[in-house]
Amino acid sequence: MAEENKELSPQEKIEQENFVLKSKIITQGGMFSEGSDNIPADIENMFLKRVMAFEEAEYKPVYEIIGVDPKSFPPADVLSEEELETWFNKLIGIFEEHGIKYDVNEDVPIEVSYRFLTEDYILSESQDLPKDFGWVIDGCSGDCPSCFQIDYCKNKDEIWPPEELKAEIKRRKEEE
Repeated sequence: MAEENKELSPQEKIEQENFVLKSKIITQGGMFSEGSDNIPADIENMFLKRVMAFEEAEYKPVYEIIGVDPKSFPPADVLSEEELETWFNKLIGIFEEHGIKYDVNEDVPIEVSYRFLTEDYILSESQDLPKDFGWVIDGCSGDCPSCFQIDYCKNKDEIWPPEELKAEIKRRKEEE
């Protein structure tokens, strides 16, 4: 096969690699829609490689991905407003260096955001994706009863009737 490969044109080599990448994606449960034949092979190759990088990305704690010690961030309740803003901006800067954008509801106070990031988010696991992939922390997991920004969210009212939401929050607190 290696000898055959030498006889292929650069375009044919890319097409062959695309076939192999598509085959891997399909065997892992992926699929392709009609019309993907019209995409130039080199563009499709970049896309397929990114899909594979995403699929093969290792899960790690966020603090490892961004290279911080979670204990280096002081608890929110020991910081003044000015210090809180400084530490929050420092953390946001670290996220941005790693292609991560923080974009929660604009009404969420910095203290609430800082607590979420330092006490929850950086301790959670995520895929260790290349920096140029980029991702956005919007803070919404879709689970309104456990959401840190519930008091500032207008979407929850469209998802949960207020009485049901209160009852679910109460039920979960009782289970703790």
